[in-house]
Amino acid sequence: MSDDIHSAGLAGRWYPADRADLRSEVERLLGEPCVDPALRAVIVPHAGYAYSGRVAGAGFARIERGRWRRAVVVAPSHFHRFDGAAVFPGKGFRTPLGVVAIDREAAARLAARPPCALAAAPYAGEHSLEIELPFLQLADPALPVVPVLVGAGDEESTLAAIGRELRLLDDGHSLFVVSSDFTHYGEQFDYLPFPPDDPATVASEIRALDFGAIEPIRRGDPEAFADYVERTGITVCGRGPIRAFLHLAAGALAGELVSYATSLDVTGDHEHSVSYASIAFHPASAGVG
Repeated sequence: MSDDIHSAGLAGRWYPADRADLRSEVERLLGEPCVDPALRAVIVPHAGYAYSGRVAGAGFARIERGRWRRAVVVAPSHFHRFDGAAVFPGKGFRTPLGVVAIDREAAARLAARPPCALAAAPYAGEHSLEIELPFLQLADPALPVVPVLVGAGDEESTLAAIGRELRLLDDGHSLFVVSSDFTHYGEQFDYLPFPPDDPATVASEIRALDFGAIEPIRRGDPEAFADYVERTGITVCGRGPIRAFLHLAAGALAGELVSYATSLDVTGDHEHSVSYASIAFHPASAGVG
């Protein structure tokens, strides 16, 4: 990673390294165009494309090309602990499809407002933001981004403050992209709320857990979502970015579940599973979802 351009760290591992192969794969995952003129924000997963690509593609397929001035991508930090939100201070992110430019004016405006700040270090080795970029590059090739990583803290006051500062960019020209997977189930994730008896039971129980979280998200209710996470211990890795976004969206946006799947659908491994959902948000007055 240079000071100006963040280099691709997932190419050849989480998605194809060859430019033509990556383009073909993302086009396949996006599927048929499904433009959503009322779209204001989308929650999308951030696993390797073999696992969550179809679910992510269903969300990104709704983006109307040329509609937005910027995409504000809000993602969790998995490997660096810090308070608040880290805004990448450089000029862009490189993928095999080229460089995604950063809207530096909007990024600087956000970073000037605590608890947001310019910081490059948390982006080292982080996958949750980079994995979304090839989808944006094909959905709207000229679209710059504002990259925001949210720290691991669960302080509601901090997450609410991040949401308030993100609202500064909610000017009718910003598409919000929130990066999160849902339930991480199994011993390797330290989360076994029920035994891995058989694939059908595990799939049903995981689905119930996920949809219990999706419902308050869909309603745009940050307090109810935070309460559900606390009560169940559900391992939603992007719960911080989601809660920050819900503080921005509360009362103004309503969500619609676009796509849902789990890694169990791909691997058949019912002892370990990660869940993925795409949720599209529209003005609450639109009555969508």
